[in-house]
Amino acid sequence: PRRRTTTTTTTSSQRRDAIVMRAARHRDEHRRAATTVRDAARTALGTFVREAREAYVAARGDVHVVVGNEACDLDSVACAVAYAYVESASSASSSMVVPIVSCAREDIYLRPDVVYALREVGVEIEDVLCLDDVVGADVATPKSICLVDHNALSARIFPRAWGGRVRRIIDHHEDARAHDQGECVKVIELIGSCASLVHRDVVAAKREALDASGARDVARLLLGAVVLDTRFLDASTTRASAIDFETADALRATLDWDEDAARREYETLSAARHDQSTFTCAQLLAKDYKQWTMGAYEIGVASFGVRLQDLAARQDASSIDAECDAFMASRRVHALFMMTSFEDADAGGAYTRQIAVTRPVEGALDCADVMRRVNERTPVAAFDVDSNASTKASRALRASYAMADVKASRKKVQPILVDVFTALSAETRS
Repeated sequence: PRRRTTTTTTTSSQRRDAIVMRAARHRDEHRRAATTVRDAARTALGTFVREAREAYVAARGDVHVVVGNEACDLDSVACAVAYAYVESASSASSSMVVPIVSCAREDIYLRPDVVYALREVGVEIEDVLCLDDVVGADVATPKSICLVDHNALSARIFPRAWGGRVRRIIDHHEDARAHDQGECVKVIELIGSCASLVHRDVVAAKREALDASGARDVARLLLGAVVLDTRFLDASTTRASAIDFETADALRATLDWDEDAARREYETLSAARHDQSTFTCAQLLAKDYKQWTMGAYEIGVASFGVRLQDLAARQDASSIDAECDAFMASRRVHALFMMTSFEDADAGGAYTRQIAVTRPVEGALDCADVMRRVNERTPVAAFDVDSNASTKASRALRASYAMADVKASRKKVQPILVDVFTALSAETRS
């Protein structure tokens, strides 16, 4: 007899559930890998990070802290950990400098490159001081604060009193002109990686405070940040500068690595950072997110490495819209920008950038007008992310654009958005 065949139709909700399950497995694999560190001797750097967290929890206000930015990418995390370790090792007093990672511990697992880099130098994720440990009604104000990889402490995340304790800034973004009053010392240079500045101004200046093992761990952490932020020192697509090249050479010398070894580290980190095939839209938004007040507007910008067309193809429009709406509501933003960067297989592997903007359903912002203004500063071209006419296009991805300038990263676009929304605020008032 002829065998009867059954055709199973996979619904959009089933596809989404499968994505969520794969993402959970991906997170759990990183957690299991991280726990293997407990079975081996911690490095000096790993021990420091654990003790720094314990010192903060015990002393609260009786410590100095160094704060990375809220995107919590590798550059930010590496700078915070390296700065705190070297400053603590070289300090004549018993007061410790504590690194703070400005996201929830759960969200670190959305950054596989960060998890890998920390694990390779003996740091457990559970030992890192995160927002889970900092935010609360009983938060004390530290003795002093250093900002790395950003130059304005977020009042949305940290208590307002902390702003008055910022004493040092090391950054490579446009100056937001915050913390200009008082004793704050700023070093802001628009180069490829903040890690290069931390190495030059802190690590290299106080190298004698570290033993050989600690110096190598710090060097590996910072080198990973430098090569990842500059796409292995590619000045044609990033802001890689002479300082970044010099820093990479110095760090390789500390590690006794040749260029091939550094490239292997870059390729491993890059693969980890861009492996976002299992992430839902909500996870992509949370992975690398920053938020600013721009005039009368609260604006969020999420950065990730998935083509907008691929996101639209693998997740149904209604769930993309629902997740974007929930994300915007939880952060109370007037607009959410999604910036993607990737090597486009359909264009021979060319490095490509895209940007999309959406607003809450009840919002009045004209997204098309916003992008017309953005286009006056950096060229963009609208495109349709969903070529399948039989499916309903996502409202959140309706205003999607290809970016002509492959160097137009978030740190370059953010000042443009400040000007755009400041002008819109003035127009609304008049």
